[in-house]
Amino acid sequence: MRPGLSCALLLTALLLAPLAASAAAQQTAAPFVVEHTYWLKPGRTEQFISLFKKTRLPALEAERQAGRLLSIRMAQPQLSHGKEQWDFRLTLTWQDHASALQFSNRQHAPEPPSNHRRAMEEQLRDELVVERSDALIIEEAL
Repeated sequence: MRPGLSCALLLTALLLAPLAASAAAQQTAAPFVVEHTYWLKPGRTEQFISLFKKTRLPALEAERQAGRLLSIRMAQPQLSHGKEQWDFRLTLTWQDHASALQFSNRQHAPEPPSNHRRAMEEQLRDELVVERSDALIIEEAL
């Protein structure tokens, strides 16, 4: 298993698992929103986004087509306000907690040997990340 993958798997488990009980207590049809924020190596944002769209977006689009993922939002800041400014933000609105957890588990399964090129592209994408934070958020329409 790749070092970055094991770290991501641990982070996902730590982030999603403790919420299983509270998510089960909530209404099962309640959307589950996860916001992923990335700080990237300087000057590598476009390369990261290109690799993201090639390696990760197709799987997310498949989840949206299946109805498990309600929305995918990508954002970049327009003005930089210093080193603490994030470079890329991905907000995923899942149908429910179980859908997000199932997707996460499938993404962390070992790659078949035939997808060696894809695995290399994902590793390169992950190497462009300096820091990443994941937050579960509650959105309320007003």
